[in-house]
Amino acid sequence: MADMYGLAIVKTPSRVAEGSNIRQRLTRDGITIPYLENLAMQGRIFSANMGTVTTPLTFLVTAANRPDAWIRVPDGTAILPIKCTVVLESAAGTVTEIDVRICQNDIGNGTSSAADVGPLSLRTDSPVTSGCTARQLATVDTTAETSPVSLYRRTYARADEAGIDFRGIEVTREQMGYPILMGAATWEVFIAATATQATGYVIMTWAEVPETDFS
Repeated sequence: MADMYGLAIVKTPSRVAEGSNIRQRLTRDGITIPYLENLAMQGRIFSANMGTVTTPLTFLVTAANRPDAWIRVPDGTAILPIKCTVVLESAAGTVTEIDVRICQNDIGNGTSSAADVGPLSLRTDSPVTSGCTARQLATVDTTAETSPVSLYRRTYARADEAGIDFRGIEVTREQMGYPILMGAATWEVFIAATATQATGYVIMTWAEVPETDFS
């Protein structure tokens, strides 16, 4: 009967070159855990909030290169989008569309503001600082997207009605198709309606690692 051992490393695992041998890594109590759970232990899962407390954003009229919320991924960084939540507080216009997408370049800030909250590590002692930038409400064009592709869309055809409960989206990594953004890149959300624009909140959550983990 053989005993099996691994390295008990949680916060600062070593990284090796492609094709190298590496010992199995365990938590300090001797168990293996899923990849994303391990990244959470390292402090490598981050979140940003657009709109906060009781102050929602008023989303923008549809326009190319003017997203309502986005994460800028710099060169040298890779992210794995985990979840995107959009909550519509009001939707008095018709045909309110939500489009979650990615592109193969960093679209910059345009004329916008920093996200209301974050990026913040979801490990509360924040052992890792995000290299990404979270922005909201581009009122002037950002840089044009390179090879944009939509990962998830939702449309509400009618205006908000009395008694409506949840309107918005909760999109998981699986529903987005397991994207990996290799910097420079951008993860974006567009929200727009005909006539009156919706108000609401956006929460974007992702894992972040050195680009060399995948290259």
